[in-house]
Amino acid sequence: MKDKIISFLFTGILVILVFFIGMDKRELGDPSEAYQVYLNGEKIGLISSKKTLLDMIDNEQTMIKESYGVEKVYPPNGLSINKVYTYNHDIVSEDKIYDEVKEKEPFTIEGYNITINYNDNSSPTILEKNNNKKQLHIYTLDKDLIKKALYNTAVAFIGEDSLNAYESKTQSEIVDEGEILTSVYLAESITIKKDYVSSEEKIFTDVDELTMYLLYGTTDKQKSVQVQENDNLESIANNNNLNIKELLIANPNIKSDSLLRAGQDINVGLINPVVSVTYGKRVVETVDIAYSTKYVDDDNRYVGSKEVTTQGQNGRTKITQEIVYINGDIQSLVISNKEVITPAIDEVITRGTKGYNPGNYHYNNELGNVDFFWPTVTPFKITSRYEWRWGKMHEAIDISGCGMGSPIYSSTPGTVVEVVNGCANRGSLNNSCGGTYGNHVVVLMSNGYKITYAHLTNSVPVKEGQTVSQGQVIGYMGSSGSSTGTHLHWQIENPSGTRLNPCKVAFRC
Repeated sequence: MKDKIISFLFTGILVILVFFIGMDKRELGDPSEAYQVYLNGEKIGLISSKKTLLDMIDNEQTMIKESYGVEKVYPPNGLSINKVYTYNHDIVSEDKIYDEVKEKEPFTIEGYNITINYNDNSSPTILEKNNNKKQLHIYTLDKDLIKKALYNTAVAFIGEDSLNAYESKTQSEIVDEGEILTSVYLAESITIKKDYVSSEEKIFTDVDELTMYLLYGTTDKQKSVQVQENDNLESIANNNNLNIKELLIANPNIKSDSLLRAGQDINVGLINPVVSVTYGKRVVETVDIAYSTKYVDDDNRYVGSKEVTTQGQNGRTKITQEIVYINGDIQSLVISNKEVITPAIDEVITRGTKGYNPGNYHYNNELGNVDFFWPTVTPFKITSRYEWRWGKMHEAIDISGCGMGSPIYSSTPGTVVEVVNGCANRGSLNNSCGGTYGNHVVVLMSNGYKITYAHLTNSVPVKEGQTVSQGQVIGYMGSSGSSTGTHLHWQIENPSGTRLNPCKVAFRC
């Protein structure tokens, strides 16, 4: 009896379900085709026609078409339209969806996304500017535009004739003296991808404008000045916090003072490139080797008396240099070969001064009664002077070409007042050991002047408090701290802390 009741109830429920299901189907009918619109992953409505919405976007955006000279406008990158089948009759008009999309996201056009990928070999100024950002995106409508602009940027640093001769392999071989390009490349990797580009992005359509952006990091109009009577490249550069090399890069049509004219407008904007144009040069030249001065003490002479007993003569040496530049700035310089043409003859001065070590060698410029000893071996090259560099004053000289690990000599007697040792000799801007200077030694002279010897290797042979003599080895040339290549940073400051030009107060350079 119980089983019969249960069977009866089950049959009744089934009949009721079939009835209602059949009734719903008859009332709802077949599901209809529609399109679900998403914007950035969020549903914004159902529409009847995908084509109508897309045509509306294309037809309504005439301003974008006129601005960029394109024939078609596309939906925002975050818009997706998916076909669905639904009983939901809450379908809205394409006009409403169009208005909502237009309000929230920009439309796109077909173009190219150029990605510049930065790395540790990029220019130090670029790395500092980016604050560890690894990529930069540039948008164009023509992929060849970036190639032309990159070529123009390289020309600004290298020169068109030199670059063309290198690319066509028609450079003249060096016979006696001269220079040739040995390599040209970008430190960054660049990818070019066809993409739908937002109409609100800066989209480059002009090669000159893109070249300006690659050189200056902006499309803003650069500062210019009018040439005055008696102006020259040096005075214009100094008055605008530039060095001459930077001024010439900014004004490729001006090669010398002779091309300056009163009333002429000249660009004094500070170049701030977004790529690292890297190129190598082999340079063969004959250079002067400045004579040194040897002092001989004579106790029979009055204090302060001096007599030149042997006249000094500069020597001549032919050197071959392998130089690497980034954006016109020397990053490394190695002297790969040297040939003495005429040896230097030391000047010998007999003086009636007691207390100086006899037999030391000096350069014969003086600060007060101090004679300075050149701090490196010869031959050498000064790769950066006391001058403006990338908008900052470089208050020292950089000496290169002597080789990693070559000795660094104390230019004067004095007391070591600061030593930083043990920094990695890697030449990285990320090397916080020793700050900007990396491994360095500071020597305090008896007159209160301080000399800093920076970017040494991590084998510093002196200690704080130690007394050093003139010509004593106090370190070895390296590339620690904020350094991009092997060199010595030689800096002098007076007792009040003002940094002075070494080539005016200490050396003949």
